[in-house]
Amino acid sequence: MMLDTVNHTLYARLAPAVELTGAAPSGPVLLAEWAILLGPALLVGLWIAGKGADRRAAVAACLTAFLAVAIAAAISAAVWHPRPFMEGLSPNYLGHAPDSSFPSDHATLLFALGFSLLFSRPPQFRLAWIIPMCLAVAVGWARVYLGVHYPLDIAGAALVGLSAAAILVTPACRQAVDACTRFGEWLYALLVSCAGLRTDS
Repeated sequence: MMLDTVNHTLYARLAPAVELTGAAPSGPVLLAEWAILLGPALLVGLWIAGKGADRRAAVAACLTAFLAVAIAAAISAAVWHPRPFMEGLSPNYLGHAPDSSFPSDHATLLFALGFSLLFSRPPQFRLAWIIPMCLAVAVGWARVYLGVHYPLDIAGAALVGLSAAAILVTPACRQAVDACTRFGEWLYALLVSCAGLRTDS
């Protein structure tokens, strides 16, 4: 198939990990496995440091990520595609399960956060979207480099993230985001109040 040819050609250019011997470099491994945690951390920071519209943007991004990962899981279940290490193109440096590679869940989540924050532009942190976008590209590269994904798995993740973000800006979903934001602010105020009571006692 043409897409497989494109995938293998791009992979050959972007994945020198096939030439590595022994353990993979720690930098790409850290990116591939742990950099994704910076996405949720960004939303927590946005909620704590931001105000009403910033918190709404954080909630929208969170819901977008959940939707995007759910879509990605459905696609992976419906469309089987082996990972590079399963085809003998690279060692399995991350010890990953031999499941379907398309699309990348890690990149999907980060692209979803990036596109959502790009669409919502939280007033006090209008450039916040750049952080998850850069992370998505870096994590995608690392996972290709280490033989877990093909380049088109990352491109597919970007499309899934974009699609989820576009769904969340529809009128019906905006109302759901507003409701979740109000509930989140109520719960956050309750937790802060309880923490204050414990501190005073």
